[in-house]
Amino acid sequence: MYFSRVLKILCILGLSLFAAPNARGESTLVQSCKDSIVTTWTESRLELIIPVNTWHNRSSYTHEQIEDYNERPWGGGLAKTRIDEKGNRHRILALVFQDSFNSAEPTFGYSWQAVWYPENTVRPTLGVVAGVTFRHSYDWIPIPAAIPVAGLDIGHFSLETTYLLGFDVLFTWVTWRF
Repeated sequence: MYFSRVLKILCILGLSLFAAPNARGESTLVQSCKDSIVTTWTESRLELIIPVNTWHNRSSYTHEQIEDYNERPWGGGLAKTRIDEKGNRHRILALVFQDSFNSAEPTFGYSWQAVWYPENTVRPTLGVVAGVTFRHSYDWIPIPAAIPVAGLDIGHFSLETTYLLGFDVLFTWVTWRF
């Protein structure tokens, strides 16, 4: 009960800051996000996403749980990806993969990643994905999330990963830009 109230208060505060109007009565942050999404959609390249591994932290799960969990998240997705004037990556993505319980997990989101040495063939990346996922184990209720992402680009290929705090799961995927 207490957690629910705290969560509601944090959401209200976050939304009020997110939607704070400027002098013309429009939120500059909201407008900036909309502009970035539209630009990414219209000025992008297609990208294939393939999930490759779901690792459950061995110190957080019993041997029996790990034996029951799926660690091969078969599936795939597509993204529209754009590199901005600073060399950073923006991505609109849709992905479906098998979760830890072998159920389909559709995920949709927007990603931003800083790309170091954008002129090089090998480039480290670090950023965030914000979106929504749907899980069978949560009765298909949309679950919003913002997760950190680290990766390594090699030409048109990327290896990317995130650690899901609270679940103690490392999720890794590869992408190929066309």
